[in-house]
Amino acid sequence: MAKRFGLLERKMQLSTRYGLAGIGALALLTVVHRLRDNPRWSGPTSDYLLGTLPNFAAAIAIAFVLLSIWTNHKGDAAPRSVKRRFLICASISGVGLLAWEAIQTTSDRFVFDLNDIGATALGILVAGLLFWIVTPKTR
Repeated sequence: MAKRFGLLERKMQLSTRYGLAGIGALALLTVVHRLRDNPRWSGPTSDYLLGTLPNFAAAIAIAFVLLSIWTNHKGDAAPRSVKRRFLICASISGVGLLAWEAIQTTSDRFVFDLNDIGATALGILVAGLLFWIVTPKTR
């Protein structure tokens, strides 16, 4: 069975792997937004988590959606190239979310929160861990 799973693992395209990771992060983002609208999920801990989890999930989703688009266009890219592209995609995700947080300092409608910056950084770190997990070790 393990041998058969290994065969299936090698056949899945990189763009599919990274796209599924991005979809998972987008699903988490959707669940968090649904829970934010539910008054039963109100309290200090849940308010904190529901306030910061969108940044966490978005950091992962943006990195993997961009990476899946790139790997879909590049086909069978070298592992070194894929790692470099992941770093670029994760940087775009992190810088974009940090820029959005900075823009909120000038807004009357949105709220700047240092905890969101921490959640974004943690999301980028988790994206790196997921990248290491879903990327085949040999190609």
